[in-house]
Amino acid sequence: MTTHAFATRAPLSPGRFTPLSVGSIRAAGAERDRLLSLRAGLLAQCDALFPEAGRQSCWYGGPLAGGMRAPALLEARLLTGAALGDEELSREALGLCRLVLSSQRPDGNFGCEGESFAARGRMLRALDAAYSLTGDKEILLFFLRYFKYLRDALGASPLSQEDALHTADTLQAGIDFYNITGQKAVLPVLDTLLRQSANYTQLFHAFPYRMSVSRMVSPDDLLRGLATEAEDGYYHSLLRTANGANLCEGLRQSALAGVLTGSGKHLSAPEVGLARLNKGHGAAGGGIAADPLLSGRHPSRGVTSLSVAELAASLEAVLAGPGGESAADQWETLVYNAAAAAFAPDGKSVQSVQQANQAACTEAERFPLLSSDASLFSLSDGDALSALLAVFPRFMRHQWMRAEDGGLAAMGYAPCRVRARLDNASVRILVESDYPADGNVRICISPDQPAAFPLHLRIPAWAKGAAAAVGGDRYEAKEGAFLVINREWHDGDEILLTLPMQTELIPGYHEAVSVARGPLRYVYAPAYDEKTDGRGRTELLARTGFAVALDGTVIPEFTQTAEGPALRARVVPVPSWGLRGASCDQPPIGLPHETEGAFDTLLVPMARARIRLSVLPVL
Repeated sequence: MTTHAFATRAPLSPGRFTPLSVGSIRAAGAERDRLLSLRAGLLAQCDALFPEAGRQSCWYGGPLAGGMRAPALLEARLLTGAALGDEELSREALGLCRLVLSSQRPDGNFGCEGESFAARGRMLRALDAAYSLTGDKEILLFFLRYFKYLRDALGASPLSQEDALHTADTLQAGIDFYNITGQKAVLPVLDTLLRQSANYTQLFHAFPYRMSVSRMVSPDDLLRGLATEAEDGYYHSLLRTANGANLCEGLRQSALAGVLTGSGKHLSAPEVGLARLNKGHGAAGGGIAADPLLSGRHPSRGVTSLSVAELAASLEAVLAGPGGESAADQWETLVYNAAAAAFAPDGKSVQSVQQANQAACTEAERFPLLSSDASLFSLSDGDALSALLAVFPRFMRHQWMRAEDGGLAAMGYAPCRVRARLDNASVRILVESDYPADGNVRICISPDQPAAFPLHLRIPAWAKGAAAAVGGDRYEAKEGAFLVINREWHDGDEILLTLPMQTELIPGYHEAVSVARGPLRYVYAPAYDEKTDGRGRTELLARTGFAVALDGTVIPEFTQTAEGPALRARVVPVPSWGLRGASCDQPPIGLPHETEGAFDTLLVPMARARIRLSVLPVL
């Protein structure tokens, strides 16, 4: 394992924080249990389920087609192995990396003949992680040869309109390569690549999609237009530039453009774009409603798993860029809620498209451009599965980062073990917590010798009244900022961090709310019926009378149950609210202030409820 965090070299624009090397952070507690379950279950099944993503893929010299699945799963294997300290899984993944390295042709290109630019970029992302884990210089030589190839290829034939949308992974690999090696020859290549990329920066600043795309053009008109016009026509452009996953990836491209150019317009684009996406299309679990085109804030519109995975990766890139720490709260919300909810509670299947208010997981036409089985929990969507499997180990890698002042920064408080090399010491950190269910965090600092350095503790915007104690010293903290503790640290020093969690009702669609406590979103989980269809797939349907409103006179209270954290709440049946077609209708407005039939119930974390109401009216 390498122990260095490679800081940004001039002339690139530095951020405040730099990711630690892969393998520096080991998962512990509930997060380790989650990764162990995925490693033994879905990750282990992928080769059998999708042979084109395993050793039979042409990425590794096999006969089956390439694409995005093999690189995504390779990244998931590398990061999961590193987060668990699983040497067997790491050896397996690094063996696949060596096969990719051996596929490089004399001109510097690699992979299957005719492989897409986007898929090669995703493979670069996996190899970037492999270098961070091992320090293998063969990977750097591979990158050097590939960027020389790109220099010639981009000069001879610019990127297609489709490829121009997917440059973020290649830009990231090139920036990392430069920061590691100082090879200035790569900078003109990245400049050319950026000039040929889709102009997400301009799109986010102008942002024409402030409402559901379906209000701009009907699905029927869109399909007719796609069938009759050329690739550069209006409808094809709409399909590319209003696609949720593309826009979530575009946040990453804009952030990297800011690092490359230092332009204020580029540097501000991710924050501006994220704010506008949230305002027009934000979903209760932290994602962006797009199924797959941007679809507004209606809580029964879909959030694709691909957009969740892309947004998580982009928010991590934004964290490492200039001024990017503002993305951290949504990053946590997204991963702990939308990403976790994309997996079935038993961890044995995934959902291609989720809904905040999800009254049915059945085969039905819900999302105009997606298949009728998109809402089922299954193992049929290899793209969604392979993308999701990298989310949690990548999230674990970014829990702690190197700070520009030579210290360390806690970006999250999941239980973990950290090992980092600073300028004057080797430091081990143990984080013990029940986060995100509880805000009491114990951080044990163990330098190999007494050492003075700052620790930056991120204080979420919801943590009003946060404080930390070290020995006899107490530090008051401001929410939405970093608490910096700069002192000489000794082996065995402890920080006791308190992040108060209060129940909040967050305004949502129309007059409805989502219920939050800390980074978790709590939902009403009604009773439902379950059946198996003719193809052995499980369908779920809420029972008649499933809809309720919150009694706003009773504040939900936290409780710990045998199944995990929950909120005790009082709800009132709403008989007039139910299904519309195959989905839950919009939350009703202007309900009478009547509490007949009110009853007490438990609201549970979003990830525990396949059938749920996440956005509720309030009486």
